Amino acid sequence: LSPSRPPAVVPSLLVPPSSSQPGPGRLLCSVMDFYPAPIQVRWFQGQQELSEHVVATDVVPNGDWTYQLLVLLETPPRRGLTYTCQVEHVSLEQPLRRDW
Repeated sequence: LSPSRPPAVVPSLLVPPSSSQPGPGRLLCSVMDFYPAPIQVRWFQGQQELSEHVVATDVVPNGDWTYQLLVLLETPPRRGLTYTCQVEHVSLEQPLRRDW
């Protein structure tokens, strides 16, 4: 069995193509190269968890025992507010937080 591997977490802004879908972008949290598969990813706005507007892909195997997951925040980010992608995984002693 492979030892557990902590995820690499990258928050980014998805900007829709202006022609098809004008408007603000969406926040994407890319969680890469973790093992084993069970993982929890949550979005926060400040201290408030955003549970209603979060869409996640299935956990996808990379073919090398690691997995990846994309978690999209469907509401456009508002200026002046902090958004945090929080990841909980067995390899982490405490939740991993990435601010956007």
